[in-house]
Amino acid sequence: MLELFQSNVLGLPLIAGGSVFVVCILLLLWRRNRKGLQSTIDRQRQDIRHFEKEVQKANNQLLEVRSVVVGLGQKVSEQQDIIQHLHERVTELEHTDSDSRLYSRASKMVQLGADLNELIEECELPKAEAELMMSLQNKLAGKEKVPPLSGAANTAKAKPGEQRKRRANLKR
Repeated sequence: MLELFQSNVLGLPLIAGGSVFVVCILLLLWRRNRKGLQSTIDRQRQDIRHFEKEVQKANNQLLEVRSVVVGLGQKVSEQQDIIQHLHERVTELEHTDSDSRLYSRASKMVQLGADLNELIEECELPKAEAELMMSLQNKLAGKEKVPPLSGAANTAKAKPGEQRKRRANLKR
């Protein structure tokens, strides 16, 4: 039994030493693993900070782009208004130009000897305008006399003091 005890006594320190050795190795592995985990966590925190900065930059750029788009939208709207105004003006000028062509045609027709009914039918002029056109062309051709202006005849005969009063009344 003594032998058994002696072999246990020698085996016990060996087992105890082996256990301590395994525990030490486990502690070293746990510590190394903990350091690795801590460095991974630190790297991830740095990455998160970096990504947050990138997101902030992207948000700022988005705000700038948004404000530029709003400004461009306003300019486009202004340009559309200008284009609409110009389109209306061109249409108006085209209409005016067609009226001008009608009067030029009517004037040519009178010069070539057209009568009142031809002006009314061909140029689609009202009777009063056709009569006025014929009268003007006759006066330009010297077929009719141009009457003097009544105000000019009276002014020439008036005394200088009366002329000043009339001019003052006209300015009012």
